[in-house]
This record gives sequence, C-alpha cells and structure tokens, in this order.
Amino acid sequence: MKLTWKPIMASILDIMAGAIGMVSGIAFAMLKLFFDTVNKEVLRFNPQIIQPAMIKWVENMFSTLFAVPFVLVFIGIVSIIGGVYALQRRIWVFALAGAISSCIAFPFFGIPSVIITSLAKDEFN
Repeated sequence: MKLTWKPIMASILDIMAGAIGMVSGIAFAMLKLFFDTVNKEVLRFNPQIIQPAMIKWVENMFSTLFAVPFVLVFIGIVSIIGGVYALQRRIWVFALAGAISSCIAFPFFGIPSVIITSLAKDEFN
C-alpha cells in the first residue's frame, strides 16, 4: 500500500469545513439571540413602532430557525471527527461521513474532500 497526500488533504479540508460550520452555527445563534432581545426591547418601549402582523411574522421566522445553529454545530463536529479519522487513515467510513458532512457545512471544501476521500479508499485500514 502506497501512502499518498490524499488522506492528509481530505482531513485538512474536513477540519477547516467543520470549523467554519461550527463558527457559523455559533454566530447564527448569537445573531438570533441579539435579534430576539432587540425585538423584545423595542416592543417594550414603543409598541406602536411595528405592526402586529410584522411582529408575528418575525416571531414565527425565528421560532422556525431555532434548530439551525445546533444542526450546524453538530455537522461541524462530525466533519472534524471525520477529518481526524482521515488524518489517521483508520476507518474509511467515518472519514467519508466527515467529508459528506463537511460538504453540507461548507461545500467549497466539502466537495473536493468527498472526491479525495473516495479516491484514497485503499490507503485506509
């Protein structure tokens, strides 16, 4: 079995995409908390500033987007774990799962990672 650069490159792409996914999930959660707080404070001091239909629309939008930060952080964690397995050249299935989840987190790094991990299947134990 000849060792090449492919698993190392795939692991770097996985870990970078996972970190970007985790940071964006945390930033999205902080932004959501900020807008929830601003919305409540504005309405508490001046309830006539926004129409009631607009308030309901904003509340519905934020309630439906509640799970997005948690999903992004989870996908980032899976990507990082898959990148570690690709770096160690241990379990190809976990490395491929990390590459696929990095494709969801940040497709610019994820798509090449999936291709490279698939091409490097013979190098894994």
